[in-house]
Amino acid sequence: MQKTRTSTLLSLAFAALSLGMLGNASASATLHSAPTEKGYELYPEHAQPGKSRAQVQAETAQALQKRGPNALRSSNYPPAPVASGPGKTRQQVIDAYTSETPAERKARLQMFRG
Repeated sequence: MQKTRTSTLLSLAFAALSLGMLGNASASATLHSAPTEKGYELYPEHAQPGKSRAQVQAETAQALQKRGPNALRSSNYPPAPVASGPGKTRQQVIDAYTSETPAERKARLQMFRG
């Protein structure tokens, strides 16, 4: 009985906190809810400044230079992964595992245990 009451109170407190944070998060938006027929009011002075036209053009030119003229076409989404160079062969990986010292093996296994 006591455990159920505690979990219920915690759930209600979390819900109240979440709803309170929603009101604060919307204060930086340009639209605010209002008890009118429209349901919202517009506050353009709350708008955050974005990137300038020159910044967008520079980023576009950089993307075109890096990935070619077809980089911005919708058929190329998501972009192809960048090649990271030649990988190891299966035998090279096996050789790396068999030649590691006991301390290196312990460190590797500890890293994956978390």
